[in-house]
This record gives sequence, structure tokens and C-alpha cells, in this order.
Amino acid sequence: MIDVKNNGFEFIGFINAGEEEINNFKPIAGSYAVVKYDDKYLICYNTLRNQWELPAGKREQNETPKKCAIRELYEETGQVVSDLEFKGLLKVKNIMTGKIKFNPVFHTTSVELQPFKENDETSEIKLWDLKEKIGLIDSVDVNIFKYV
Repeated sequence: MIDVKNNGFEFIGFINAGEEEINNFKPIAGSYAVVKYDDKYLICYNTLRNQWELPAGKREQNETPKKCAIRELYEETGQVVSDLEFKGLLKVKNIMTGKIKFNPVFHTTSVELQPFKENDETSEIKLWDLKEKIGLIDSVDVNIFKYV
């Protein structure tokens, strides 16, 4: 069994939409980058939340959702990609406020992992088979694997 941690958001659903439809949903929040490598997924250990999670984060001013996912992937894991495929929108609810938000989810298959450098947010990266006991992982992130 996987040990999950809730960080204030509840998974509501996953919307299979085209990338051109992103702006039909409001509010659009930060993007996720899902990297698959030999039937395993790249996850990183977030030292601020003390848990494993997918690379993700908030968009910077005037940044597209895809550019956000590419940047966050690099900042958190050191992985450089030139493009990602849009898979859909994660729909979550803030448990405290009840507000809904939508996170774009992007995906790629990696042929070779690049070296990782520990940073202010991430202490380690790992390829995970979705079964191995790894400690705590974000409960919302676990749901994303069902859709990519």
C-alpha cells in the first residue's frame, strides 16, 4: 500500500481536453510534468513538504502552462526537455476554502536521465514503479498516474 499525504487539496477529477481548451477552465494554476522512463515515473523529494511528488509548480508572469512545466521539471529535477505532450487538466479542490482550480498536466518519455543537483526544494529524484514503498507521496499526485 502507498503512504499518501494530503497537502490541503482534494482530487476531484481529470479532464481529457485538448491543449487549445486550457483557457476554457478557470482558474488555471501551476503545471505538472510527468516523465516516464522504462515503465517507471520520475518523482522528486520535496524537502519543504517532506514528501515525494511529481515535478510541478506555479507559473511565472506571462509564462505558458507548457513552459511552466518544462521550467519546473528542470528546476526540481535537473531534467532538460524541449517539449512535453499535454495530457489534460487536473481538477482539485482546496479543502479549507472549497475553491476549485485546474492544473495542466504534461507528459514525456525520457530516453536518458540527466544528472541531478540538490537544490532548495528538492533533495533527491527517483524512478518509481508505482508499487515500491517509498514513504509519503502527495495524494493528488498519486491520482495523476491513472491518467497519463
